[in-house]
Amino acid sequence: MFAKFSGSVIDRGSYALVQTPSNPEFHWGNYIIFDRAPRKGSLKEWTTIFDKEFGYYPEPHHYVFTWDTGTDDKGEIKEFFEAGFEMDSAAVLTTSQLNEPPHINRGIDIRKISSEKDWCHVIDLHLLCSDPKYFNDAYEDFQRRKVSSYRSMIEAGLGAWFGAFLGGQLVGGLGVFHENGIGRYQNVETHPDHRRQGICGTLVHQAGRRALDEFNIDHLVMEADVHYHAARIYESVGFKRNEVNHALSWWKGKNERST
Repeated sequence: MFAKFSGSVIDRGSYALVQTPSNPEFHWGNYIIFDRAPRKGSLKEWTTIFDKEFGYYPEPHHYVFTWDTGTDDKGEIKEFFEAGFEMDSAAVLTTSQLNEPPHINRGIDIRKISSEKDWCHVIDLHLLCSDPKYFNDAYEDFQRRKVSSYRSMIEAGLGAWFGAFLGGQLVGGLGVFHENGIGRYQNVETHPDHRRQGICGTLVHQAGRRALDEFNIDHLVMEADVHYHAARIYESVGFKRNEVNHALSWWKGKNERST
């Protein structure tokens, strides 16, 4: 949905190529989905394909590979780890109806983001909640371009961004975008100073309810790190795990920052 709006998705037979030339710093906007899990020798094969397909990187900038096999198959990944790659595993959660979270925060005001001032606060929240391991000189520009793409999708009637405000301060946010009856959450975030106060569950529930009503959505979908507690929050409002997606990634400067 997102790649097709701001870039392209090309079927190459044994893999799908996702490209977003307008935001080259966007790792998950420039990646490859293979039809099989990695096996011995895939490191050289896959990086060679990536280098060929992504000609707008004059030198290795990042690699992101994932695979769609319909099973929880991690494949042979030793050689990727030895080359400095990381594996991320995300649970895919879906639901067609939502229930109230066990801990509701009734002190927050949840509304759609619309003003320029509020959008600036959305970017600030993205930066505050981002994993520092990805930070570089281009990271803020990447976030601004990504938010600009979300805003264009909203203007095209494809979704909305919701903010949770406490005393006028943006303390949580997320987007819900839709296509063909499916609503997809994006960037579920809570301000670090306001976590464990029921904000996330309340926001996910209320934003999802509004999206179901307003966008003619049949199913809501989101992803969550299988090792992070957020998945339990989503399950508390009605989401159920359907599958697990695995991905291998490397980016320039990663090894230098981690040593």
